[in-house]
Parts: sequence; structure tokens; C-alpha cells
Amino acid sequence: MDAKKIRIAAEQERAYMVALRRELHRHPEVSGEERWTSARIAAELEKIGIPYVVDERRNVIGRIETGRPGGRLALRADFDALAVTEATGLPYASENPGVMHACGHDGHVAGLMGAARLLWQMRDCLNGTVYLCFQMGEEMGWGAAEVIRYLKQQGGVDFAAGIHLMPEWKPGEFVCMEGPFMAGVLGWDINVTGRGGHGSAPWNTVDPIRPAAEILLRLGAVQGTRRSAFEQFVVSPCRFVAGTARNVIPDTAQISGTNRFYSADQQRELAALIEQTAQNVAASYGAKAELVQDPATMPVINDPKAAKVAARVVQEIGGQVCRMNPSLASDDMGDYLQEFCGVYVFAGSGPWEGEQRPIHNACYSINEDALPWSAAYFTALAFAVCGEVK
Repeated sequence: MDAKKIRIAAEQERAYMVALRRELHRHPEVSGEERWTSARIAAELEKIGIPYVVDERRNVIGRIETGRPGGRLALRADFDALAVTEATGLPYASENPGVMHACGHDGHVAGLMGAARLLWQMRDCLNGTVYLCFQMGEEMGWGAAEVIRYLKQQGGVDFAAGIHLMPEWKPGEFVCMEGPFMAGVLGWDINVTGRGGHGSAPWNTVDPIRPAAEILLRLGAVQGTRRSAFEQFVVSPCRFVAGTARNVIPDTAQISGTNRFYSADQQRELAALIEQTAQNVAASYGAKAELVQDPATMPVINDPKAAKVAARVVQEIGGQVCRMNPSLASDDMGDYLQEFCGVYVFAGSGPWEGEQRPIHNACYSINEDALPWSAAYFTALAFAVCGEVK
């Protein structure tokens, strides 16, 4: 299929994608609550005629099965929103108080749905199988495991791909990189336990606040002096909770944060170093410290061959390939790429009207010219991976 024709066809789907994106933008739902969004996506696939399943987490997975031998491709778009009060003033602003599509996931869904329409129209020219994976819960690291399990039950895929819209680049600009692209993330709590009592007699207590405060400061040494300056990682304590009153020494204090990393070995070493630091400091005060870790979201590591395919497709549809330093932000697309060969790319979605805002900002929105580029990229990638009827 000629890539230029795909690009033209994607432009013809612009009005459809814009309308769908704005409808989704009006009805955002946070991770784990995406009932309306999941049902809306399923209804749209049904309208197109694409068979689909909805799993126990409300992920929606469509399947375009050509019946001809060829590649097997998974295209992924996330659809959860954030607990942010929208301040864009848009006529299609969020109608759900305190919830907003502040990360562009409404655009992710619209772009993949545009590609779904194109691929369904062009299915007689396509070989292989395309899975359209609409995933819930990305902001919380949920949903990916269930989609991956489903894909494995179907025999796996040869290639997994996704797009994240980003305001730093213009529509038609794509960041396609080999190797480390986005960091893994692991959330943790350090729970410090002492023995509470009256603030007038600290000698009768084991104050957990003082060791917790020292642990907080010592974590900076993990970042600055305990690991090589050539390693890329971040230890970010972001919350400190202790006490209920001015004159009560509490029993416990808690520090919470995240680690960002690029390898599982690196993360294990960081966790061991943090735990050792916390326990040693707490013990010096007569207190105890425990490190409690969440399941990790793995780093996004793009397969070199897959990244080259993506870059070629971008150029064939008339886009521009850009580069950047690896990002310390995280995305559970990394979990897909631990299991399947594939690539994650950033696609330009700026500038928007007025001052350009970063993702996760209450005034963030996208340049909707990005949507046809997303649809064209996904569609052309399907022909590149799955093959074309000759």
C-alpha cells in the first residue's frame, strides 16, 4: 500500500477523529473507573465491524484477522485520565469534576480508532493479523498485564507498537529511538516505627520523625555519591507523613517516593541500598525501618530493528524523524516490550493555542493536526509488519 495514499486517507478521517477525541475529552475517567470509556470504545469497534473482546479490567482488544499468512502486530493506545481539574476553558472541557485528559490519552484512542477504520477498509490488501489494544489504567501501571496475557493466549505477536503524543514536537515529527527510551518506575514507602508519647518527655519515647528526616536526607547520597555519575536513574522521595498534633510524638513516620531506572538489575541494587540506608539510620535512633515496594513498571527499551522499521514508516508517510535523550518518565508500554519485539514513539502534538503547557498540566491540550499523523503511522506500520497482498 502506497504510504502517501495512506497519509491522504488518514487526513480524510480527521473530522471523525477530532469528534471522537473531543467526546472522550468531555468524559474522562481515572484509572480503574473507565466504564463509560471502555463501553464507548467497544461500541465504536462494533460500529466499524471489527470483532473485539472486553476483559475483566475493561481493556478492549479488537482483532483484524485477514486469514492470510503474514505478520502479527499489536497496536496499543491507553485511555485513562488523571485526577486534575481542567482549566483550559475549551467548549469540550471535562464534564467530570476533578478529572481531566491531561496526558493526551483521548488523542491516543482517537488516533488508533482512525487507524482501525483505515485498516478495516483496506483489509483486503493486508496480510496477517492486527490487534487493536485499547488499555485501561496506564497512569497507575494497570491493564498492560491483562492485554499481554491475552496476546500470549492468541499465540503472541511479532511486533508491538504504541504512540505517546507530546507537546514538545509538532505534528508530523516523531521521536524514534533504539534502545532505552523511557525509564522504569517503582513506587515505595519507607515505614519508620518508634514508640510515641508526650512531646514534653521525648526521652520516654522512640521518636520516628528524627530518623525519618535523616533517612530523607541520606537518600540524596544514594543519588549523588553511592552510584556512578554515568548511570541514569532517579530516586525521588515525594511525600513525608508523620504526626497528628504539636505535642504528641507519633509511633510512626512514612516517606514515599519512586525510583526511575533503565534495568531490572539496577533497580534491585537501588532498592537494596535504600533499604540498608533506612535500616541503619533507624537503628541508630533505636527505631525500625521497613521498605515496602510496589510492582515495578519496566523501562521502555525499543528493539533496534523495530525502531528502524518505525523510522522508515515515518519517512514514508512524509513525517520527520527526531531524536532526544532517553526520558526518565515512565509508561507501561515497557511491559509489552519486555515480552514482544517492538517500538514506542513520541509523536508531536504541539503547539496548541496560546501558551504551550506540558502534559499533566491543568491547561494542557493537543494540536489535533496530530491525529491524522497517528492514524497514518499505525496504518502504514501494519502494512510494513504484516505484509501486503501482491
